[in-house]
Amino acid sequence: MVEEKNKVIPMTYDVVFKSVLQDKESEGYLIDLINGITGIKKEYLKGNIVFKNSELKKDEKNEKKKATDLIIEVKENIINLEMNKNYYNGLFEKNDRYIDKIKDGLVSKGDKYIKQKKLIQINFDDFERFDERIVIKFRMMDKERDLIRSDYVYNTDVEIYHINLKRINKMYYNNNKLNKFEKELLLMTLDDEEELTKTSKGCKEMEKVAEKISRVSREEELQGIYDVEEQEKFIRDRIRAHAATEGFEQGIEKGVEQGIKQGIKQGIKQGIEQGIERGRRTKQIEIAKNLLASGVSIDIIEKSTGLKHDEITNEIDNN
Repeated sequence: MVEEKNKVIPMTYDVVFKSVLQDKESEGYLIDLINGITGIKKEYLKGNIVFKNSELKKDEKNEKKKATDLIIEVKENIINLEMNKNYYNGLFEKNDRYIDKIKDGLVSKGDKYIKQKKLIQINFDDFERFDERIVIKFRMMDKERDLIRSDYVYNTDVEIYHINLKRINKMYYNNNKLNKFEKELLLMTLDDEEELTKTSKGCKEMEKVAEKISRVSREEELQGIYDVEEQEKFIRDRIRAHAATEGFEQGIEKGVEQGIKQGIKQGIKQGIEQGIERGRRTKQIEIAKNLLASGVSIDIIEKSTGLKHDEITNEIDNN
């Protein structure tokens, strides 16, 4: 629950993120965000945003439902918006799985691939993972000549954006002057009502969003959903699960490596022992041959060399 008088639940929490961006009054704010991040023209976005079902289809009957944050359709584009509040090992792999699921659903049976829409994923990261840039765009490209694959292949490659919200927040608290787009991103991170009001003042789109955040934070049903401890436990569990998997895999690799080393060591030992044994046996046979040539009896040779009676008689037969 939000107990402090001026505290609000920020948009870095999924429930607020979804509630604010899906509100009709926040359309201007959402358009500004998409335009500022992707460069898609506002005229193209206005009136064309359609929110899609955020439940991803399941592969198997027993597979748990997977929900994305937000999926919107804008004419020939499908845009997936993800709020990543905390970084943990496996986070981006999880988001990649979302992309794969969405791509699978874009082309239904009987559809031609030329109808496939362009897929864009926007990750709002409340942590610093890459560098100091606020917006980073990832695309498939040829490193040798900087050829961008999507310039040559129609609507098949995914554009992935990562937005550094932590950087924006630091700029704000370091008293850096922010432009409108940067302030719109800042609104996602603020948990103080007075700061929300101050940041959004004078901008119609941002004022509506600030009001929505404050309003949503006071709703009874959200108060029950909002539980910091539960959120943090979820992240800890994910980190622990990934660490366990990673540790298991590393354990196997280390075990194999140790096994190889032990095998080599054992092989060398056995090789030496076998070499010594073969050398000793060769020497015994050589002595037996000399004794046989001198007319010494087999019984005496057997006692002298340690060879068996059959081994000595075989040498007689071979000669």
